[in-house]
Amino acid sequence: MKENRHGPGDIVRVGPPQLREVADNPEVSLPLMVRERLAETAERRQEIEAALVGIRARATELAALDTSLVRFDPAAYFDALKLLRMPGQDPVSLQDRAAKAGALVEEALAARVAAEAAAVEAQRRRNAAQESRQKWSEVDRLRKEQVRVQGAAERKEASALRTEGYLRDLREDLRLLDTKGSVARWRAREKRQELHDQLAITEEDLSRERLEAKAARATANAHITTLETELAELIAGIAHTPQEIDALEQALGSAQTTYKSALDLLTARRQEATRLEQAVHRAQEAAALTALAERQDWPARHARAERLRPQVTADAAQRSSLEKQFEQVQEDYERLGRNAQGEIIKAARLVATTLARFRTNKSVFEGPYDVVLVDEAGAATLPEVILATAKASRTAVLLGEFMQLGPVIEQPLKDLDRPDVKRWLIPDVFQHCGIRGPGDAQRHPACVTLSEQHRFGPAVMRLANSLAYGGMLRGGKQTAAPRPPEDPEIVIVDTDGLHELARPHLTGSRSGWWPTGSLIARALVEYHRERGEETGIVTPYGAQVDATLEALRDVESGGGPLAEVGTAHRFQGREFPVVVFDTVEGADGRDLWMSMAHRGPGASDWIRDGVRLFNVAATRVQTRLYVIGSWERINSAKDGKAFTHLAALVGAHGVRRLRANHLITPPHETERDLGGFGTALADVLARHVEVTGIDDELAFFSTFEDEIRKASTSLWLWAPWVANRVRGILPLLRDAAERGVRVNVFVRDDTDHIQASPNSQSLIADLRAVVHNVVPVNVMHQKIVVIDEQTVLIGSLNALSQSWTREVMLTMRGGHFARKLLEHEHAELFTRPPKCARCGGTSIELRRRTNGTWFWRCYDTVCKTGPNGRSNAWNLDIRVVGGRR
Repeated sequence: MKENRHGPGDIVRVGPPQLREVADNPEVSLPLMVRERLAETAERRQEIEAALVGIRARATELAALDTSLVRFDPAAYFDALKLLRMPGQDPVSLQDRAAKAGALVEEALAARVAAEAAAVEAQRRRNAAQESRQKWSEVDRLRKEQVRVQGAAERKEASALRTEGYLRDLREDLRLLDTKGSVARWRAREKRQELHDQLAITEEDLSRERLEAKAARATANAHITTLETELAELIAGIAHTPQEIDALEQALGSAQTTYKSALDLLTARRQEATRLEQAVHRAQEAAALTALAERQDWPARHARAERLRPQVTADAAQRSSLEKQFEQVQEDYERLGRNAQGEIIKAARLVATTLARFRTNKSVFEGPYDVVLVDEAGAATLPEVILATAKASRTAVLLGEFMQLGPVIEQPLKDLDRPDVKRWLIPDVFQHCGIRGPGDAQRHPACVTLSEQHRFGPAVMRLANSLAYGGMLRGGKQTAAPRPPEDPEIVIVDTDGLHELARPHLTGSRSGWWPTGSLIARALVEYHRERGEETGIVTPYGAQVDATLEALRDVESGGGPLAEVGTAHRFQGREFPVVVFDTVEGADGRDLWMSMAHRGPGASDWIRDGVRLFNVAATRVQTRLYVIGSWERINSAKDGKAFTHLAALVGAHGVRRLRANHLITPPHETERDLGGFGTALADVLARHVEVTGIDDELAFFSTFEDEIRKASTSLWLWAPWVANRVRGILPLLRDAAERGVRVNVFVRDDTDHIQASPNSQSLIADLRAVVHNVVPVNVMHQKIVVIDEQTVLIGSLNALSQSWTREVMLTMRGGHFARKLLEHEHAELFTRPPKCARCGGTSIELRRRTNGTWFWRCYDTVCKTGPNGRSNAWNLDIRVVGGRR
């Protein structure tokens, strides 16, 4: 194909190829050939798909807008805006009016004070005339007494005068009777007698009354004279005249009226000032609300959401119809595609595909074929190989490598204790043919051994021969080409001395991931990319693949991944100019797969497969192989282990050990002689990592404090121990929390004797008062800071207690890696401890069982202590998905 010795359609690649030159060749790639035939249907499908994508995009955008607008109250915002736009209702104008109202209140207050003083003075002067008022009252009483006495005498005299008049009337009546004749007198004798009797009585009464009237007059005159004397003396001692007293009363009334008016004015002005102050407060709140909304871009988002909403509603009505149209067009496309595939495949002279697609694609499976070539036959199961070779009418050839990885078989299937599975499915095709080693291959009559390789140089060939081939491999011309000392073929990147950064995080009993591999692999990829060299990154574990992919995404330029990353199974049969083999083997902790790999007696299939994996990873390379791992682990491997073969090469020509902690160097340390290659690699690494060496406890914490100040959304902190340094960081954490940053802290629980001290518990209490969550974790050792899901500070320094020890912390920037780290630590899940179902308390800590299960545990002393005095703490298992177990 490279020499272009085929015509269009002679060669067909069925399925997605690894090589871009095949995938992009319209004369070879089946999808491209089919696409050309289905252009019209594809265009129609693309139109409907674009419409559906637009519908989903608008719905997604509206959902995202609605989520971002949860704190936005449109009615309150527009009311605030309306208030601020009313003339004179802005904060400045209202504050000016409020200030003037305050001045008027002070003026009214002064007037009230003056009026009050005048009223008090008028009251005092009026009170001073009280004695005079009382004396004039006594004068009035005495004068009334005079009148009363005078009246009594006059009444006595009037009574005597009335009796005297009555006496005259009686005498006149008697005289008239006496002047009449005798007969008349006789006849009126009784009347005359009665008048005589009455006259006698009246004369006596008159005499008595005259005496009484005379006595009364004499008494009245004497008493009046006495009263006159008393009045004269009393009046002479009065200080105020009645007119003066009346004037004082009028002055008091006027002063009191003025005071009441001043009081009413003060009350009215105070009410106005209060109203204006409230208006100022409302205006300020409105201004703050609108400023916050505009700062968060809420009005624009709200407007966008309101424009989208009717469109999304309309979209919902037509979505079902479009989906049905798309399904119909897709069915048409697939039907036409199947027909087109069959026609293209039938017309081809050579069909290239995978075994999996061979048995699933009807057109490919139907054949027939003159010759069937099965490449990488060692990685296929016997049934797959038989199914393919059965389609050959003349010849079948198996191509493969018995020292590379065998077929991938699910563990439950391996665990079945069935003879047929053990006999036919688990052994690879070479084992079925009796080939288990280089000698078996050379002796087998139907096996042709290709012992000369033209891919890699002498150093990798020595490693491969030592690991797997027993010296059988020979090199082509490239193995004899000299390489300068600064161009090593194998570079062992030693991770010792990177502390927490180089500690594997277990995801299984013998598997895991670590940050240092992702970091160094990312730098190596960029280093060789700048030199036009393609890099493949191989690692034993899927978790490390994911972590490295996330780290690479943080430096992608928009043109796709910078390098391919995968396990050895994925890269079997591939080759790259540069290969980075990330072993995920640190100096501390248990041995993982690569540390245990060997082919010695008693080795299990899994341990032997580790050697095959190592061999596959190493032999993918053309020019340079990097092996990332702990030199302490590699160099201390027991004889026969895969690592001993690698360690034996160090010091030989073309093999170099490079210490990662010399590449990741604190800026203030003396520069080490790394050579041209090491210096260039350190420069690339420095683009992605800021390193702070801690020896004076200032450099890192200056960086840390700056990062806290810049935090805008979230801050995650894993710090096993706390010390007095917490008090210096608390104000920054408080400020961050107050500006809306969600702060979460993980610390060791109080089963640790340092954390259990009163000082540590007091510091943790202070921390709880400031941040959103403080979660105690049993036997925690991580030292990690993640800020805004973008910046990671990781290493061996405890951010809440470090004081004097020599440590290293690295600052890594990149959202993908930060989010991968948070996912691995189950950060979001572990910041939501439940309440204790027994006591209802919140004293909950995080623990992990020996089988890897995480669980919440109540550590309240009363709750966890049973009747017998033993611990019987409430706990609840946590269901985690992904990340570390």
